[in-house]
Amino acid sequence: MSAELSYLLFDLDETLYPSTSGIVEEISRRMTRYVSQFLNVDESDAARLRRSLSQKHGTTLTGLMSEHGFRDPESYLEFAHPTDVHRYLHKDPELVAALRSIDLPKSILTNAPQEHARRILEYLEIGQFFERIFDIRVNAFRGKPEAAVYIHVLEELKREAREVLFIDNRIDYLLGFEKIGGKVLWVAEEGAEAGPGQGIPRIANVKQLPGFLERL
Repeated sequence: MSAELSYLLFDLDETLYPSTSGIVEEISRRMTRYVSQFLNVDESDAARLRRSLSQKHGTTLTGLMSEHGFRDPESYLEFAHPTDVHRYLHKDPELVAALRSIDLPKSILTNAPQEHARRILEYLEIGQFFERIFDIRVNAFRGKPEAAVYIHVLEELKREAREVLFIDNRIDYLLGFEKIGGKVLWVAEEGAEAGPGQGIPRIANVKQLPGFLERL
């Protein structure tokens, strides 16, 4: 593996920071509220619909556009992503040091909008380590785990899938990348069960990534 590995592709939310931050829960609440208002259903029905759309399409937004004729993704993204990320995140010098120690080039692939990614990276003081941010707009608001998204990103990076290690906290997104021949690494916090991803290599947090790469 190590002889071919030439690039690292990172997810953003709950991969570069702990899931306990609460920011994804806040995003989820906002998305549910938006869906509730758009479809004129109560929030419990909106939450169930969101889960179904996300499982089927990878993201709620992709599902809304595909199945419900939704045509205003920018308002959805703006509404869903809080700007006060400092309320949820904690600066982590060990994360900065871990990323600085890795010589391989790196980029972000996220189903969030670029401005959300930039706020996160800036607050955590790690933006300088990433060459590019590939966001939900990369393929007309279609996101992971669609194969076309990964293929487009690889084309932009001028890399073969086998050269790239994709690091994410969601098994379904990792399996999508693995399916096209890529290498994958699961950021799995304590107690997480792999399920269909049994056998995928895992680390507890990104600060363990340098050690993982050394062992390859």
